[in-house]
Amino acid sequence: MLGTFLIVFIGFCSAYGAYTQWGTGWGIATGIVFMLVGWVILGLLLRRASMAKQLKIQQIMEDGQNKVNRQVDMFSRRPQSSMNGVRPIIEKIQRDATLRALEATDDFKSLYKWSPMLKKQIASMKVQLYFQLKDNKMVDELLPQAMMLDPQTVAVKMVRMYRTNDAGLDKFYKRIIRRFRGDTRAFIACVYAWMKLKKDDTKSALDALLNAKKLSDHQVLLDNIEHLVNGKVKHFSNSGFNEMWYALMLEEPKMKPQRRGGRMF
Repeated sequence: MLGTFLIVFIGFCSAYGAYTQWGTGWGIATGIVFMLVGWVILGLLLRRASMAKQLKIQQIMEDGQNKVNRQVDMFSRRPQSSMNGVRPIIEKIQRDATLRALEATDDFKSLYKWSPMLKKQIASMKVQLYFQLKDNKMVDELLPQAMMLDPQTVAVKMVRMYRTNDAGLDKFYKRIIRRFRGDTRAFIACVYAWMKLKKDDTKSALDALLNAKKLSDHQVLLDNIEHLVNGKVKHFSNSGFNEMWYALMLEEPKMKPQRRGGRMF
């Protein structure tokens, strides 16, 4: 808001100065040019300021993932280990990293006055972080403020509507899916189809997938269409989307059984 006011003020002053010197036409043209230049400069400055803060959050999450990977690697080296033993350790690492990332989002507050849209972007980020913490109260509170431009944020909103039996899920999906193309469209369509199958609505699930196919050829989408067309509903799977799918916590990732050491007698 402050940025908009400042740019308009500069544009007005420059336009007035040019008007007094060269007339109305030059005044209008000069004002427009100064405002355009102002928007470009403000955008570049905001991008530079926010990039460092985004990299900080990204680094926090990457550090957490690296710690998780090390724990999984240690687990895989112990044939007699149980996943139940390492799971609490992994969950604590992930929770700690998410909490640190949430804390780091406060660094953006000083930039909100310059760009109202930035606040919506950070709200979208916080929605996903609180969702990982299973803090549904904060997720529901932030969703109306979030931008529905990221497929993961859209999917989180769909999950919350599905979990709360919100009757507006179908209407929301049909409206939001128009914004996406390619792999993101396939992902959102497959998430929605999974929900419809859980409601025993195979027709709506297949219709959604076929519609998404018009603008996407993602393999998971094509495979799921084939399964439903052939009546193999139990073969429907979104596991091919990997972490994007499992981050929604609708299904648990399947762990590959560990080979046990020792000799057979």
